[in-house]
Amino acid sequence: MPEQATDVMSDVTTDVMTGQDPATEAKQRIRALLVDLLGGDRFTAKVSDTESLREAGLSSNALVGLLVAMEDAFVFEWDDDVRPEVLRTIESLARHVVTLRN
Repeated sequence: MPEQATDVMSDVTTDVMTGQDPATEAKQRIRALLVDLLGGDRFTAKVSDTESLREAGLSSNALVGLLVAMEDAFVFEWDDDVRPEVLRTIESLARHVVTLRN
């Protein structure tokens, strides 16, 4: 696991190896999971970080697959009472992951 450093002024953890903030790294990993799950980047190439995944055409089965893959990739379990808006976009999913890690 990459070493983490904390920027005291902004209180943001930055990955020392990549120089990325955790939200950016989480969004990239979520996109990579979608590419793996969907067998290519056709979907991820057209969807923005803030666009509804369901409205962009992600099926409910694919969303469930993504959530399971995220549990493995980010080493956490989804709570039964997670708010639906958390599951809406790549941005909201990444924010949730970052919140869990802090």
